[in-house]
Amino acid sequence: MDIVFKHTPFVQPITDLLRELDRITFFSHGLLIGSWPMTIYADHFTLAYALTTYDIDFAVEHAVKVPSKKSETIPEVLDRLGYTPIKDYSGIETFLHGTFEVEFITHRRGGEAPPSVVIPPWKVSAQPLPFIDMLFIRPNTVTIEDFSIRIPSPEAFVVHKLIIAQRRTGKDKEAKKEKDLQQCSALVEIIQDEEIQRIVSEYRLSKDIRKAIQASCVAIDFPLQMLDVL
Repeated sequence: MDIVFKHTPFVQPITDLLRELDRITFFSHGLLIGSWPMTIYADHFTLAYALTTYDIDFAVEHAVKVPSKKSETIPEVLDRLGYTPIKDYSGIETFLHGTFEVEFITHRRGGEAPPSVVIPPWKVSAQPLPFIDMLFIRPNTVTIEDFSIRIPSPEAFVVHKLIIAQRRTGKDKEAKKEKDLQQCSALVEIIQDEEIQRIVSEYRLSKDIRKAIQASCVAIDFPLQMLDVL
């Protein structure tokens, strides 16, 4: 599915950031994830959902081919746009600009993983987390004015949120869990049964993960018959 916006649905700092990342071909191997895809879904499908976040998350594939011509690295782009890099004790890097906070995430393949890994050729540190590869299953291309980005399909987005809602940790885990489930509820009316079942069948789901999905579905009265997880 391709989505086209003649006018950006984002505030100007987000639009500028996405345009510059497209210019260095980031979206050939990356996605806009987190909560910001909900702005696109809500606008395109006229959904009743209001986004309230300043966190801007991007997923990036771990194995990235070097572009044929040299381009700016991601830290260079963010520096030019006025973002300040902040690295914590574990090596996880975020970029701050006013109230906005940018972070990059990559898939963790299982087992032990370092807190962060550097992704060539863009030289950005990404945090490895599980289930990120799910978001790359048949993503959507979104054309905004004069540039294009990629976001997860609504179906991949929902399955991912159903899983991570039950795996949240930290002092704000309940608030994050509630937000995850609210987003799933908002997308129920637009997701395609065949595609969401296809994703579930393609992705290896352990018994515990199936239980997590079931728990999330029960919490929001999500129609379990749409998912072959029983």
